[in-house]
Amino acid sequence: MSNNIISTIVAGAVIMCLSGCEKESFFNTDDGEGQLNCRSLSVDYINSGRETRAGVNVGDFTVDFINESNTVVKSFLYSEMPEVVSLPVGEYTIHAEYGDNPDAEWDAPYYIGESKNKFTIQAGKITDNVDPVECELSNIRVRVNIDDLGLGIVGNDAKVVVRAGDSGSLTFDKTTADKSGYFKYVTDSRTLTATFSGTVDGVYVDAITRAYDDVAKGNSYVINFTISRPDELEPGDIQIGDDDNDGIHVDASVNVKDENIVIDPDDSGQDDELVDDMRPVEDPSTPGGGDEPGGGDEPETPVVKGPKIEIKSEGLELNKQCNVDKLIVGQNDEGPIYYLAFNVVSEAEGGLTEFKIVIDSTTLTPEELENVELSDELDLINPGDLKEALEGLGFPTEENVAGKSLCEFDISQFIPLLNMLGSGVHSFNLTVTDANGTTTGAIIIEN
Repeated sequence: MSNNIISTIVAGAVIMCLSGCEKESFFNTDDGEGQLNCRSLSVDYINSGRETRAGVNVGDFTVDFINESNTVVKSFLYSEMPEVVSLPVGEYTIHAEYGDNPDAEWDAPYYIGESKNKFTIQAGKITDNVDPVECELSNIRVRVNIDDLGLGIVGNDAKVVVRAGDSGSLTFDKTTADKSGYFKYVTDSRTLTATFSGTVDGVYVDAITRAYDDVAKGNSYVINFTISRPDELEPGDIQIGDDDNDGIHVDASVNVKDENIVIDPDDSGQDDELVDDMRPVEDPSTPGGGDEPGGGDEPETPVVKGPKIEIKSEGLELNKQCNVDKLIVGQNDEGPIYYLAFNVVSEAEGGLTEFKIVIDSTTLTPEELENVELSDELDLINPGDLKEALEGLGFPTEENVAGKSLCEFDISQFIPLLNMLGSGVHSFNLTVTDANGTTTGAIIIEN
C-alpha cells in the first residue's frame, strides 16, 4: 500500500513538472540553452493622456525575442508570458508591438518598441537583467471637428474626407464625431489632406480641400473646419473667401500634439501646437489654382457639372482601384459579407435623364455576362430585356432612375459573381446626366 502511495506522489510530481516546464524549468534546460527571468521584464507604452490610452491594453502587446540573426526565436502575448523562458545561448533584443498598422482605420493605434540594449543568454544560467521595453505610437492619429458657431447652416450631409500615406482614406461626418482615425505613416508621403463637402445654408458646397505637410508619426492632428458667414449674407448665397469678402467662410486649422511625450493626464490640451495655415490644394479639374502657398487668392471652389457620384463603401474611392477585401464588412456561414454601395445625386430640375454603365473586365467578359442575362453595356433608364437581371443584382431601373434626384445602389451581390470567375480587375464606368450636364466616373475593383 505504501509503495502505491509513493508511486502516486512521484507520478503527480512528474505531471506537475511537465505542465510547468516553461515557467519553472531551472534545471531542465539543454546544454545549449539558458533562461530569462521574465518577471524582470517590463513592457509599456508612452501616451500623452487619458483619451488615447483608453482601449489599449498592454497585456495585448506581442513580445518577440529576436536573436543576432534577426530571427524571432520565441513570441508571446505579454499577458500570457511565462515567468521563465528558455532560449538558445546568444544575444537577444526584445521587440514589442500592438496593432496591425492599417492604411486607414478607426480606433486602430499602432505601437512598437524594443529594448535599448541587448541581453545575453548563457548556457545553464538565468538572466534577469533586461531593459524595459517602451513602445511609441507609430502611426498618425486624426480627429475632425465641423463647427458652424451655432448658426445652424451646416447640413447633416456635411463630411470631411481625410487622406494620408499612399492609400489611407477615411470619411468623417456626424456619426464619427467621437472617433479617431489612424493612418499609416509613410516616409515619402507626408502630406495630410482634408476635403470638406456638404450642404451649407441650403446650397451644396463641394471639394474644399486643405493640406498639411511634414506629417510625423506619433502625432495627433485635430482638424477644425469652422463655417461662418457675415450678418449681411443673403440666405443661400455662398462665396468662399477671406474676411474682406461677403459669403460663407470656411476656415481650416489643425491642432498638433506629439502623443509620444508624456504630459499630465488632466491636461486639457491647451499647449497643443496650433497650425492655422493649412494650404489650399489645387483641384485636378482647375489647372493653375492660384498663386503659390502663402500668398495670393485662394482658388475658387470648383464647379461640378452634372450629377454627383457619392461612394458609400468604406475603403472604396471613385476612379481608384480597390481590392475586393477592403469591401468585407462581416462573415457568415457562406463566407465574407461585402458592401459595395454608391449614390447618385442630381440637383437639376427634372432629375436624372441618363444613367449608363460600361463594364470593362479581365474576366467578366461579354460572354460571361450573357450567361447571366446581362451585357457589358447597360442602360438603367432603358434596360430592355436586362431589367429583371439588373434589379436582381441591386440596380434600380426605369422610373426608379429617370427623373430622380437621388438613386441609391447596393450592388454587393455583384461581388460573388466576380469571385466565381477568378482574379481580375473590373472597371464599372458610369455616365450620368441631368439638366446641369454629364458626370463620369469609374468603380474599379480587383479580386
